[in-house]
Amino acid sequence: MMKHRFCVGWLLGVVVVTAALMVAGCGGDGEGGGQQPQATGSITGSLVHGGTGLALGGINVSAGGATAISAADGTFVITGVPVGQQTLVITPDPNRDLVLPPGLGNIVVVVNDGQNTALAPIVLIDGPDMPPNPPS
Repeated sequence: MMKHRFCVGWLLGVVVVTAALMVAGCGGDGEGGGQQPQATGSITGSLVHGGTGLALGGINVSAGGATAISAADGTFVITGVPVGQQTLVITPDPNRDLVLPPGLGNIVVVVNDGQNTALAPIVLIDGPDMPPNPPS
């Protein structure tokens, strides 16, 4: 009789451990509806100053909720960008007064799953100087 209880207890332990491993392997949420990872890709490019041709570092570049900062040599790599058409947003430091050239409009990038989209160098120019406020 003791031998029979030992086997049943051991078998029950194996079943419990196996079930726990199966739940963990299915996403660990225990509901069997684990979410699939979102398909993403990456965007690479560089930023240069239109007047001097010099690289522009320290500028925020984002697309689809993913963000990067351009390196000292002007290059950037945005990883984890959702697949599909994404608008590239370039946000220089407000003290630098840099803008995209007029007429360029939005930079739309098509991102493919697991692939890198390499862009041509993006040129920024000095923003137009605003006239001083008139005296009140």
